[in-house]
Amino acid sequence: MKFTATSSELQRALAKVGGVIPSKSTLPILENILFHLVSDTLTITATDMEISLTVSLQVKGKEDGKAAIPAKRLLDTVRSLPPDTTPTFSIEASTNKVTIATANGHYSLTGESAEEFPPNPQFKETDEIVLDNASLRNIIHRTSFAVSTDELRPAMMGVLLQPKGSDLRAVSTDGHRLVKLTQKLPKGVSLKRDVIIPAKALNLVGKSIETGESTVSLSETHVRFAFDKTIVISRLIDEVYPNYESVIPQDNTKIMSVDREQTIASLRRVALYASATTHQVKFGVKNTLLTLSAQDIDFGGEAKETIECEYKGEDIEIGFNSNYVIDILSHMDADQIAFKFSAPTRAGIVTPVNVKNGEDIIMLVMPVRLNA
Repeated sequence: MKFTATSSELQRALAKVGGVIPSKSTLPILENILFHLVSDTLTITATDMEISLTVSLQVKGKEDGKAAIPAKRLLDTVRSLPPDTTPTFSIEASTNKVTIATANGHYSLTGESAEEFPPNPQFKETDEIVLDNASLRNIIHRTSFAVSTDELRPAMMGVLLQPKGSDLRAVSTDGHRLVKLTQKLPKGVSLKRDVIIPAKALNLVGKSIETGESTVSLSETHVRFAFDKTIVISRLIDEVYPNYESVIPQDNTKIMSVDREQTIASLRRVALYASATTHQVKFGVKNTLLTLSAQDIDFGGEAKETIECEYKGEDIEIGFNSNYVIDILSHMDADQIAFKFSAPTRAGIVTPVNVKNGEDIIMLVMPVRLNA
């Protein structure tokens, strides 16, 4: 196999597939990237056996072929080349020796047989929807941060996509916070069943998509995202998602409206004085003032700030993990945010005061017990 490529374009393609490569694997072949050249089209593939990502790239092909190339050294080499370099790759089929030549350099490394590289899963499509990339990116941004990392609860390690008539609902939760986002599906588009997509796959898609549209296809066991000469295929999470509706309170009648950016900034300062274990910040709401306070009993520090707000309801004091609240506010797209409370032991609901783009979003955060 032999071809010449522009280093900047090759680097962008490799950066996309690099996110799939596992840091540790019992299968050494997964630490490689598969190059497959046909004429002037180079396809670059990486997989961790659960997710595979393939990027197509136009090059100047001279000799077709396949090879599995060690990912780390390849990525580091290409990343270090000047942007205007046009390296020539030569790969010897019999020995899998890879040579990279530039005007001023010559680099060689040993690859693996392409036959050892796992093939992409067979894909028999059952559903297909086309989404605007801005809409898809919005879904990923708003939900993936709140998934669980607990392997004992695999269903919560993904985002639930759920059809609701002409709407598409996306849900994520880690047991401490929950996001429910509802958007209108494009006309004529429908999804027939609930699916749980791993957060890792969605984050890879979110980092790779640009403008345009994405085609999202489903089989019984996998999901495929196709966009901009890139294909991401991921195994679906075959679990039953928790009954999230049952944990969303319906009687949070104490409503506070505050400036989002001001609240984030204040929380970050006050949280510097919170317990390193609980990260607890107390929200005290009275009349037109929100008081944020934290106390580190172990090291004797404390902090307090006040923010003007609009509030309807009886005075309340409630504690939250500041990291969770900052995360939630950082993934909202609104200047004014509404907090809805019920009691110090009940979950708080966070919503934008003014809805944008016709979407409906609710974020929920569980309280923590206030220090005595």
